[in-house]
Amino acid sequence: MIILRNRRERYRSLYPSRIIISVYLLIILTGSFILFLPFSSRNISYIDALFTSTSAFCVTGLIVKDTAVDFSFFGKIIILILIQIGGLGYMVFSNVIGIMLRRRLSLRDLTLTKEEYHIDELGDVRRVIKWIIITTFTVETMGIVILYSQFLGEFNSLLALKHSIFHSVSAFCNAGFSTISSNLTGYYKKPVIPLTIAFLFITGGLGFLTIRDVALRAIGMKKHTYSQTKMVLFITFFLLLTYTIIITGFEWNNTLKDLNISEKILTGFFMASTPRTAGFNLVDVGRFLPVTLFLITIAMYIGASPGGTGGGVKTTTFGAIIFWIISCIKGNEETNFRNRRISQETINRAFLLVSITLSYIVFVIILLLITESDVYYSKGLLPIIFEVFSAFGTVGLSTGSTRNPNLSLSADFTTGGKILIISLMILGRVGALSIVTSIMKRKKEKIKFTVSKMQVG
Repeated sequence: MIILRNRRERYRSLYPSRIIISVYLLIILTGSFILFLPFSSRNISYIDALFTSTSAFCVTGLIVKDTAVDFSFFGKIIILILIQIGGLGYMVFSNVIGIMLRRRLSLRDLTLTKEEYHIDELGDVRRVIKWIIITTFTVETMGIVILYSQFLGEFNSLLALKHSIFHSVSAFCNAGFSTISSNLTGYYKKPVIPLTIAFLFITGGLGFLTIRDVALRAIGMKKHTYSQTKMVLFITFFLLLTYTIIITGFEWNNTLKDLNISEKILTGFFMASTPRTAGFNLVDVGRFLPVTLFLITIAMYIGASPGGTGGGVKTTTFGAIIFWIISCIKGNEETNFRNRRISQETINRAFLLVSITLSYIVFVIILLLITESDVYYSKGLLPIIFEVFSAFGTVGLSTGSTRNPNLSLSADFTTGGKILIISLMILGRVGALSIVTSIMKRKKEKIKFTVSKMQVG
């Protein structure tokens, strides 16, 4: 028992968040070197390879090179692998390999996986890993089959299969990468494709633990769902409904004016769900009204849900703050949701997260206005702000490059500007609190002695 306790203390002292971030950076750098090789890409700079590797691993979807044109078949495979590892989380991916090799999971593996997915108990890690594996490949396989049946009429069988596999994995992992240069622009005429893609990235964005909780409740293995699950489902439904109405209404006579009513509603729903870290688009985002772009920026900042494949500050953070505000307005001393109290610690962490991320986002915007003055004069301030929030939310939506409409605005940025966007993608995927925790020094516990009562005077 003493040996086991010492081992646990040693692994805790290694700062799991610091190890996770270090491995994330190592994978990104490895991916960038492979993508930079001649047999992976066609005449791209190293900064563009690094940007692509980061965007793929952080499941963002912002592109500075056309995935369909500038990368070879091998390069596309590397991008797909980076997306899959980034979507699953590297610890789950490594544990999958360990399980396949019949290797027993070490205490270090279990501890890091628990940290990465915010699992409550160490004993639940193995069950959660198996659930994540089964869910991921089941849902992705379903997506491949459906998409293949739709792409088959447009492409030959081999190319249709390639597109189906790539888009299914990219969608479920909320990456937004596409092997079609124009992304999904115009596919509102084939509703099965955008509906399938939307199902994939909404499911991935809900979070593995949420999906597991709902599934166990549905088959009768649980009588009650967790409060977090209820919060995630409520906020997700609220945002989808609200943004479907907003985008469809504002863009009715703008980007949607040439579409029939059913296509308008479908496109409005799709474009309302994709800012929650997916990054696919059915219409040109660069033609959106300024008010639409601004409101989408808020959705991108909120992002997906905890334990999912997306970024942002998460739906639970948004929900905790909203219900805290409602409680303050009502004059309640405690913050409640569905007959459950939200702890003050949760609310404090939510405000801390928002404060840290917004501060860094503002800092990056200021630096971009200095380094990318040419882009500012040609495109304006809002497209730059939109790009910044898209990077942090690991969304991938963009108003587009002035040089190539198939690329993101980041393609017009200088090397310094691209590095700033890279830092935002990493921040959005790893999480601000994890990064702060890894940097801060752990304080030693002060010894408090027993109070001694004595009379004076």
